[in-house]
Amino acid sequence: MSDPQDGERDFWLESLDDLDEELAAGDLEPEDHQVLSRSYTRKAADALRGDQEEPEQPDGRGRGKLIAVVVGLVVVGIVAGVLLGRAVGSRHSGDTITGNDAVTSVPGLLRNAEESAASGDIAGAIAIYDRVLERSPANPAALAYKGWMLTLEGREAEAADVLADAVATAPDYPDARAFRAILLYRTGDCFGAAGELAAFDATNPPEFISQLVETQGLRTNIALCQIVLQAQEQFETLADLGLAADDAVAAARALWDPTTPDQGDPALALRVYQAVLADHPNHPGALTFSGVLLIQTGLEEQITEGVRRIYQAVEAAPKHPEARLWRAWLSIGLGDPDQARADLDHLDTLNLPPEIARLAADLRTLLG
Repeated sequence: MSDPQDGERDFWLESLDDLDEELAAGDLEPEDHQVLSRSYTRKAADALRGDQEEPEQPDGRGRGKLIAVVVGLVVVGIVAGVLLGRAVGSRHSGDTITGNDAVTSVPGLLRNAEESAASGDIAGAIAIYDRVLERSPANPAALAYKGWMLTLEGREAEAADVLADAVATAPDYPDARAFRAILLYRTGDCFGAAGELAAFDATNPPEFISQLVETQGLRTNIALCQIVLQAQEQFETLADLGLAADDAVAAARALWDPTTPDQGDPALALRVYQAVLADHPNHPGALTFSGVLLIQTGLEEQITEGVRRIYQAVEAAPKHPEARLWRAWLSIGLGDPDQARADLDHLDTLNLPPEIARLAADLRTLLG
């Protein structure tokens, strides 16, 4: 019996030959031939390695599956990286080539644009999105992804117009909202970016793009940007900052890291924690980190208040890893190793992020 992977490889190789014949006959445009040839060559190689992908399941909105977002975000520079799309193949085993339908239909063109973007051909992807928009001027995917490609090329003014059209055309399309949030953040409009992020959340976005937004720190960096812009104002509550509690705490952590207390801006971080606690008196993160910050001032009254806050954080959220971690740190400092071990033992029962697990191991080493 023949190997199915061999059959898959042969299919794509034969398809390459068919493309050459269609090009020679004038039935296929050179740019379409180039895009499809690159796609089929890669698929033949995948089949040879036995690494053929499963077909993508449609999500009802005609969007190709995103495979990577790399967004390098800094407080001042505001640098956006590259988001690449990968389409499912324009053919599957058992299909036949029928003229150039695969590259003239809107779905086929969208897939080919994603192929171009994935290969690093941003200009080529933009050209294909333009072809889609010639056929379907209000296509939200073409507008959103053309806007993102323009952003990657540094053509921010053009990108702003295209992404504004994408949002106006399809207000509930999460990709457009996410891309526009990144662009606004990149160009310094932190509050506009925050509004787009709120609109993104309201679209009930797919899990994969939500995870990418979270893992790339966009939410925290937008919050941090808002705080920095508001630093000269007398903000007292979260409403003054226009932030949710968790986002404010994450941004304050970026302002001041308790593991490197001599760096950052502890005064501004403390103001943010105070604003969180004004609205959420038992927020464990704000209690914990403001408590650590107060203790590290070395001032007697502030140390007393810091101890109280850390204990309150554990009481309010017994399973909060950072509250337990920093109470163990505090207990070591106060000469109470039994309490420190109890908190570290409790941490062992939780699913810890790697950084907390590392810090907990360091504390156990201190205990001996």
